[in-house]
Amino acid sequence: MSSLGISPLRGIQPAVTSFATPDTAAKSGPVGGASFTDLLQNAIQSTSHAENQAQSAISRSVAGDDLTEIEVLSAVKKADLSLRLMLQVRNTLLQAYDELKQMQF
Repeated sequence: MSSLGISPLRGIQPAVTSFATPDTAAKSGPVGGASFTDLLQNAIQSTSHAENQAQSAISRSVAGDDLTEIEVLSAVKKADLSLRLMLQVRNTLLQAYDELKQMQF
C-alpha cells in the first residue's frame, strides 16, 4: 500500500495567542501569528494540494498502480471536504462584506 500523504489529525492550535488591546491593535502586523491573508492563502494551497493528490490517485489507479479503492476514495473525499470548507469560508466572507456595505456611518 502506498501513502497518499494523508497525515493524522493534530490537536487544534489557536490562531491567536493573545487578545488585542487598543495599544496593540494600533500596531501594524498580526496579533499573535500569521495574518488573515496568510491563513487564507495556506488554506487555498492546502485545498489545491488535496485536489492534486486526488487527481494523481485517480490517474495512478486507472493506470494500474498498486492503489486500493479505499486509498483513491479517501483522497477524493479529502479534496471534496477541503473544497466544501473553502466554499463555506468564501460564502461567510461575502455575507460579512455585504453587511459592511449596508452599514451607514
